[in-house]
Amino acid sequence: MNKKLFWKLLATLAIFSISMVLLISKAGRYIELQMTSIADENKAIILAYRDQAEHLLQQGDWDAAATWIEQVQDTENTYASIMRLQPAELPHIDRETPREIKGKYGRRLHWHVHLDDPNPLLDLPLSDGKTSFLFELPDHMTPGRWWPLVNILLHLVIPLFLLAVVSIALYHHLMKPLHQLEKATHKFAEGELDTRLLPKLKGRNDEIASIAQTFDLMASKVSALIEAQRNLISDLSHELRTPLQRIELSIPSDDSLTAERLQRETGLMRKLVEDTLTLAWLENEAPELNGDTLDLVALLEAITDDAQFEFSDRCIQLNIPDECILPQVGERALSIAVENIIRNALRYTPPEGDVVINLQQSSGHWQLSIQDSGPGVPEDMLELIFKPFFRVDKSRGRQAGGFGLGLALAKRQIESMGANIRANNLASGGLNMQISFPLSGALQA
Repeated sequence: MNKKLFWKLLATLAIFSISMVLLISKAGRYIELQMTSIADENKAIILAYRDQAEHLLQQGDWDAAATWIEQVQDTENTYASIMRLQPAELPHIDRETPREIKGKYGRRLHWHVHLDDPNPLLDLPLSDGKTSFLFELPDHMTPGRWWPLVNILLHLVIPLFLLAVVSIALYHHLMKPLHQLEKATHKFAEGELDTRLLPKLKGRNDEIASIAQTFDLMASKVSALIEAQRNLISDLSHELRTPLQRIELSIPSDDSLTAERLQRETGLMRKLVEDTLTLAWLENEAPELNGDTLDLVALLEAITDDAQFEFSDRCIQLNIPDECILPQVGERALSIAVENIIRNALRYTPPEGDVVINLQQSSGHWQLSIQDSGPGVPEDMLELIFKPFFRVDKSRGRQAGGFGLGLALAKRQIESMGANIRANNLASGGLNMQISFPLSGALQA
């Protein structure tokens, strides 16, 4: 199994982790050394104090030296002294050395200051080699005051930033081909059957490339099947319609029962062929049937006038507004779909029964409701009636001249215009077919 992507990610994370640890470690040591050195201007001040102590030592004026030491301590707010590092101390000077100061002699000015001991006692030897000027580093001269902030920045902020950069790079490396796969899938679903993914990955050879190769293989097979289906539909359309026309032309035009039966059966066969081919085309091509502007009110009036003439023993109640303009619809497809539904309602409505047609605007849609007075449909079959060749009562549907294609065709024709259709049983009995047209595609004048 190809695991190149796994090893690539592992190597990237390993190199990043090791590099970040080494970089932060070296940078931390370098910054710490820089931040633990006493500033040059402070060194100059301390050396000036040492030179003054050297001058007082050479004069031997210990009273003046004691006064000067007090002045230094008051000025710098720290401990300072001149001390001979022998058991015997100089007179008048450093009579009381704090306990915490003892044992800290010997630190030189150029040494680095420990960050956990920011006020070390500096030992600056004088010229006699036996006496030293002792000076505890005051707070205002202490280096590394920004070290806590720098430490947080170095060990938390910078690693998180670098981790985010690497994560973003890895994310784009992984998600870019996946986005291409998503786009290719959408294009293929929209009918661009020549869409292929592998050429867009630019020679990539890992698990994602294997997925792309599998997608391309699937796309090739599916596109071949769709093309074969298209050719089959085209061939059937030609091969079935032509002999049917010949049969119809060869039927005698007399009034015999045989001729009447042949004409009826040939008509049913022609309708079956036409509906089946139309349904196959709608499902295979998924076209968008739009481009016409239609007055739905005028269409309903025309359809109900014709239907009322054919079903004169039924009553059609038409509740519609003065006008309902539907832009961007397929006029012929919508006419066929609505007429199929209305005639289906009339067919299953008993004589003297009512078919109620309502058209109104509601909740951002135009709602067209067609209610019959028939027996209704079992609740578990309300979705099945829109499937091809499905009939609730097969014998009754066949006797009525139907093949179970009318509602299937109507549903696909309506959905191809951006509308939708659903069915539900009425509490008073009968079936309600409701078509919803969005206002974005159905504007009232």
